Amino acid sequence: MRDIFNLGYSVKMSADTDDTAEVMLYGEIVEDGPKWWKWSEEDKSAAEFKKAIDEAIGNGAKKLSLRINSPGGVCTQAVAMRSILANAGFEEINIRIEGMCASAATDIATLPGAHVAIAEGSEYMIHNPWCIAFGNANEMEHTIERLRNIEKMSRGFYMKRTGQTEEQIKEWMDAETWFTAEEAVEYGFADEVLEAEVNNETPVAACVSERAMAVMRGLYKDVPVSIAIEAEMPLEDITNVSNGTPVAGAPTEINLKEDNPMELDGITMDQLRDGNPALFEQVQQNAVAAERERISDIDALTVPGYEAMAEEAKANGTSAMDFQKQIVAAMKEKGGKFMQARQEETAPAQDVTGGAPETGLDEDKEIKKNAEAIAEYAKAYAGRGDGGMF
Repeated sequence: MRDIFNLGYSVKMSADTDDTAEVMLYGEIVEDGPKWWKWSEEDKSAAEFKKAIDEAIGNGAKKLSLRINSPGGVCTQAVAMRSILANAGFEEINIRIEGMCASAATDIATLPGAHVAIAEGSEYMIHNPWCIAFGNANEMEHTIERLRNIEKMSRGFYMKRTGQTEEQIKEWMDAETWFTAEEAVEYGFADEVLEAEVNNETPVAACVSERAMAVMRGLYKDVPVSIAIEAEMPLEDITNVSNGTPVAGAPTEINLKEDNPMELDGITMDQLRDGNPALFEQVQQNAVAAERERISDIDALTVPGYEAMAEEAKANGTSAMDFQKQIVAAMKEKGGKFMQARQEETAPAQDVTGGAPETGLDEDKEIKKNAEAIAEYAKAYAGRGDGGMF
């Protein structure tokens, strides 16, 4: 059985003169593995996080400033990061949320004794853990048990951090709740809101890449409109985004017809290359990167026995999300056919009546026949002079 717990980062280290180290968690929380397995250099595991913390301590840091802008990741890795911080021995830990702290990243932000500040315009999201799993009934039940345990663990973290009741925390998690910076402070997830001070400009919520946006739309039920706007999603996609709580300062109307030095409607690739070579090159690079990600996603989702379906999906441009749906549908169809075949095979047995088996003349004749054959065999060797041994 394979199960992937996705509650889903970059670690950069710099030491200041006041014995304070700064560590950045600016990506997805992932399992430890080779570099080629990662989507981005920003994705970090607990093992890599531990190296950054050890480096900070080795440089003489007594205090830590942890900056978070993360959509979440692997919950067990996040819990390990939380434990690493709890046992690091820093005199003071300050956590600063700068854009987004969602899913598993919030487990880290519940660290006991840490001061949590959240920048205005940032968002904080909690929900129940989820996974992709397959296997027999026993394995599925084990997976459900693991999910419930992780869910209970996170509720405990949030209750201790906020002072809220278990019922309230459960309600928020069940609903997949997005909090504004002000709400995060109001309900106890953070201690203060940090206001922007640069030219009185509206702060940007989260630096959301196209891939991160796709990940969030796959993992979360409600992605606030403000995040979709920041990610520059197409209009048709934005209309399908849930109206989550808007980030402070986010526009209520979207101007989709901004001035553009090049009208893109109906433009050919040759015209784009001639008119804006740099943009053309960037489009090509993005297309290649997106295609590699799509193929890698499909490989990761391929279940043994469905390799031909994966190759077909790669060839016809099927998205990883659609491929996953196709796999589930195919497995359901295969299971249905299996059950139907078994029913057809056992159907004749329904016409068999009960009772003891017949042991009449046929059995008696067989015994008599065997006895006669033995007697004839004995006569053939009788009187040979060797005592009848054969």
